[in-house]
This record gives sequence, structure tokens and C-alpha cells, in this order.
Amino acid sequence: MELLANKVGMVVGATSGIGRAAAILFAQEGAKVIVVGRRTPLLETLVAEIAQFGGEATYITADVSKSAEIKSMVAQAKAHYGRLDFAFNNAGTIGNFVPMFEQSEADYDDTMAINLKSIWLSCREQALAMREHGGAIVNTSSWLASGGFEGSTVYSASKAGMDGFVKPAALELAKYNIRINNINPGGVDTEMTREAFQHDETVLAAFAAAHPLSKLATPLDVANLAAFLLSERASNITGQAIYTDGGYAISGQRG
Repeated sequence: MELLANKVGMVVGATSGIGRAAAILFAQEGAKVIVVGRRTPLLETLVAEIAQFGGEATYITADVSKSAEIKSMVAQAKAHYGRLDFAFNNAGTIGNFVPMFEQSEADYDDTMAINLKSIWLSCREQALAMREHGGAIVNTSSWLASGGFEGSTVYSASKAGMDGFVKPAALELAKYNIRINNINPGGVDTEMTREAFQHDETVLAAFAAAHPLSKLATPLDVANLAAFLLSERASNITGQAIYTDGGYAISGQRG
């Protein structure tokens, strides 16, 4: 049985990596998918790819650093299909991943706007669209919400803010039968990860080897967890930050 059969869902940050893998998987699992991102040509390509295997998708071009565009993307999605059953908020930025003495106030503001403020705004608008019939929301956080690298001061703070947000949000939304959870990946083989390590293959290999499972996750690994959390099989899970990190964040496991 398809996990998301007859559901209408939105994937924000769908043009690459985890978001792209999730959009394809959700369509394969029976959902009608609205894919959202800033790069229209990549969205068009994604919609066409989903159509090739018989899936249904449409796209909305939006920049989630702008509150008006967040409101518009949710309104457009609901107008197109008449409802919104789930949302996967995956848009994010690594920011300026350097020691804080080299970061500016603008670096801080930009990272927080995309990684935290846009999540709060998106979840609020998506939940408003779901209030009459219930639904589910999943956000992509990070193991860095509770850990750190040199250079991750702002990024870690933004993801920790996401994890702080999800618990009270779950309490507020439960009365409307809306569930909300975060996914906290460890190392995932995406362009963002490669940017953070400056495309140094030696360093990337060492990072992968430091995971107890000795590998980086694939975007599909994360998408599979998102599909489960958005489905009725996770009907009793809300307010959680769930790690899918190959054991990387287990305290004391690294030398």
C-alpha cells in the first residue's frame, strides 16, 4: 500500500538533494506533490521527471526568505488542489561556514532568516491551510542542533532554534489533528555538505568514516523517514526531533 495515497503535499526546497529525492518518493508513494524552490528550470525538470513514471506534480517558484512569498506559495497550493494534507520544509542554507570572528551580522541574519524564520512562517501558513481537516508537517533540522563544528556557530544556532520550536508547535497544533516533527540528519551526500567541506574529497571521506555506520547518508535515506513521518503510520508521533545520522551524534563515540 502506498504511504501517501490520495494525499496532497508540498515540498519546500525541492530543486536538489534531500528535497528533490523526497518529491520523487512522495509522488511514487501516491501523493499529488507541489514542489517549491527558487530555480524555475530545475522545478520544471523535476515535475517532468515525476510525470514520466505516472506521478502528479506541479511547481511554485518562491523564495522562503520573503514572508509574502511564503503566504503566496501556500495559497497557490491550496487553490490548485483545494487542500493541503502535508508539508515537508527542507529549504535551508549552510551560510558562511567559518569561525565567528570571520562572520558578519549580515551572515547571521541571512542564515537565521532562511533556516529558522522561514520555518516558523511556513509552518504557520501550512497549518492554517490544514486546520479544518488535519495534516502533518516535517522540517529538516540537523545533528548540528545539538553538536558543533568550527564554523557552525550560526548554523547550529538556527537548527537548535528549529528543535526548540517543534515541541510547543506540536502542543498548539494537536487540537487541530496536525502533527509536526523534525528530522535531524548527520552527514548526507549533498551539494550543501560538499560546500561545507569545500569539496575536499579527503576530508569528506574522513567525515563519512567517522560515522559508526562508516558512510554518509543518501538523500533518499532522509526522504524515506520523511515519508513515514508524514504518513498515517506515524499517527502517534509529534513534537519530535528524530536523528537519522548513522550514529554520528551519539555522545562519546568519536575520538
